[in-house]
Amino acid sequence: MEDCSKSLDSLTSQVGIEDHKKVILIICDGRVRGPGMEKTTAQYLNEDILTNQLERRKIPAAYVAWDGQPMDVELSRGIYKGVPFLCIIKEQNQGKRDSLIFCRSLVHNFNRRCERPRIILKPDFFRVLSHWLLYDGAIDRVDFLIGMDADTVFSPDCVSHLVEESHHPRTVGVCGYVAVDFSSGHWNLWAIYQSAEYTIAQGLRRFHQSLVTHKVSCLPGCCQLIRVCEETCGDQILIKRFGYHPKPHDGIVRRIRATASEDRNHVCLMLIDSPEVRTRQALRACAYTDVPRTLSVFLSQRRRWTLGATVNDLLLLIQAPLFRFHPFERVVAFSNVLTWCLNPFVIASIANMIYAFMHQPFWIILTFASIMVVPLAFCFAMVIWIPKTTLARAQYLLGLAIFVVFGPFINIGVTLYACWYMDNFGWGKTRQVVSATDDEAQREQRKYIASEQGEDFTGSFPNSIPDVENQLSNPDVSTPFEASIS
Repeated sequence: MEDCSKSLDSLTSQVGIEDHKKVILIICDGRVRGPGMEKTTAQYLNEDILTNQLERRKIPAAYVAWDGQPMDVELSRGIYKGVPFLCIIKEQNQGKRDSLIFCRSLVHNFNRRCERPRIILKPDFFRVLSHWLLYDGAIDRVDFLIGMDADTVFSPDCVSHLVEESHHPRTVGVCGYVAVDFSSGHWNLWAIYQSAEYTIAQGLRRFHQSLVTHKVSCLPGCCQLIRVCEETCGDQILIKRFGYHPKPHDGIVRRIRATASEDRNHVCLMLIDSPEVRTRQALRACAYTDVPRTLSVFLSQRRRWTLGATVNDLLLLIQAPLFRFHPFERVVAFSNVLTWCLNPFVIASIANMIYAFMHQPFWIILTFASIMVVPLAFCFAMVIWIPKTTLARAQYLLGLAIFVVFGPFINIGVTLYACWYMDNFGWGKTRQVVSATDDEAQREQRKYIASEQGEDFTGSFPNSIPDVENQLSNPDVSTPFEASIS
């Protein structure tokens, strides 16, 4: 509950965007609770955090989920610290991809409502959401969608820097700078190492992508801005490409692409279909996120990250237009895929290097290792322009030392773990949760607080596990409804 409250408070306290109309859309993916939690996240939201509610209702078969199944939701709307909010609680967990498709499809088709587009939302549900935007938020058109995770806190000027960076020509996506939240302790070595990893990844390749090629291939979902347009939220990219649900006969690469690194996959597909668009990074848009505290959660997270990055780089390498896509990005994608595939050779090279350090003259080692000094020098120089305080600089230098000494061995462990569990397509252990008991689930499903109209809820709930073999196969069923403008 504390994480959700801190995240929402950081949104409502943003400065520099007073001239922009804004609302908060909260997606709660299923009814689950973390270890030690007395209530489900949905209960905490409705009973303890979002207390100033104007309406709550349940809507059966509100929209078509990305696996083709109807999704029942519980909807709450009201005001949170002066900002209109709408909370959507899904009755079953469908993963982050389904939530991204839902909210992006909603705002894009809201902008196109006068055209009566085909949509995945039931007309009555779409009408409720449209009225919320029009009357609660006084919004006639949605220009930007800012994304964040429930365990992330924005700096007060984060959103203003994201919006500022989006003003560059042809820019349809911007990511912020994701830093580790050290609120629980400044000198935890495990968190310091991960902080150095974050800084190096964002200050090296992603910074180059933003500054030189304008093709940042990953906009982390914990701090991102998406311009609402056809290239980012249209049916072609969102429903047919990003929203493809793997079938039982699909290979492992397609399944990894569908279940790991959703944000990277969306951007890579967008850059392939629309290579003229640009994505950037706003280093001054800081967001602070929690990091894995245990080895099992760390390995589970890194497994998804490394597999997701590799298969999406492979996607860029194979499917990106030959002459329209930036050639340097194709070379880097090829390099990353090749390096991952040659990891056994990398492991052997590290072993031989350690052996050489012990048995060869120092000047020979220095000669052959001099090329390694170039990236290390750049990483060391980051201490000048990325960390903003003396404490942050000290933490980064300590993390960099750990990264240089132990990083290769940690990467080897992650690679071996990823290969061993490559066919594990679950959501992973990044945020450990336990399902609500059957009694709790039934109580949650039956619990209904009357809406302003006093309607009673009757309806059935979908199975907790989608019937993959019986997915709707009609290609038009992804958008089976017509948007209502009434």
